[in-house]
Amino acid sequence: MRERGGARTLLRALALVALGAMLGTAVGALGKKKPVRPAKPQPDPPVSIRATGVGLPQIGEQGTVGASDLATSLRNYHDSSSYDSDLANVDSQADRFMRRQVKAIRAKAKRRCARSKPAKRCTTPKLALVLDIDETSLSNYQQLAATNFSGAAGALASAVFAASSPAIGPTLGLYQDARGLQVSVFFITGRPSAVSTFTESNLNAAGYTDRAGIFFKPSSDAVIPFKSGARAALEQQGYRIVANVGDQESDLAGGHADRSFKLPNPFYFIS
Repeated sequence: MRERGGARTLLRALALVALGAMLGTAVGALGKKKPVRPAKPQPDPPVSIRATGVGLPQIGEQGTVGASDLATSLRNYHDSSSYDSDLANVDSQADRFMRRQVKAIRAKAKRRCARSKPAKRCTTPKLALVLDIDETSLSNYQQLAATNFSGAAGALASAVFAASSPAIGPTLGLYQDARGLQVSVFFITGRPSAVSTFTESNLNAAGYTDRAGIFFKPSSDAVIPFKSGARAALEQQGYRIVANVGDQESDLAGGHADRSFKLPNPFYFIS
């Protein structure tokens, strides 16, 4: 009887040891975090906030209306909290994605470097954020409203030469976060190089002082080929564009970014 009891005790002890080993393995597996992986590039469709037809947000109008009928609704949309809220919503999504993507890309590069044989010195990936200027980084609302939204081209020209357009707050915050992460920030604009001095002065005054570069559009170029081509040129320089932010569909079309983010602009449309 003692031998049988001793055998049962030994079996129980062995079972407890095996169970402990299994639990230890399971806990270890649960405690081990999976490596953070970068999101695959998917710039289309852009992340936005409101349903759009030709890139303009819905602002409450119903029925058949012409451009001249929209002034009151445009003012109401801007002066209420809706416009600021929509800007903040999209820019905050861009900011969150940028932070996750930057962390994941750098972690992946570090893992790859650690696995290399012979071991080599790790280099930090060249990461970039691309921003449009008008109605993305700077607000020209004062000049647009002064024309009762009936002459966007003239209003924008007036704003350029005044060089006093204020920053769009959420975009400035995104820019500052990018620089805090040591992400290079490039501006790609439909403005011509002839107004580069006015543009740089305005950007500096608005707080965008640490730029990596600005691409100005030649007058002979169409918007989409120019802007997508500028992003492609950055990639050829070794940059990975983690986020591209603009207020027009033409700012974002053509790829060459991990994600694209479209801010609302109900005031004009650029094809």
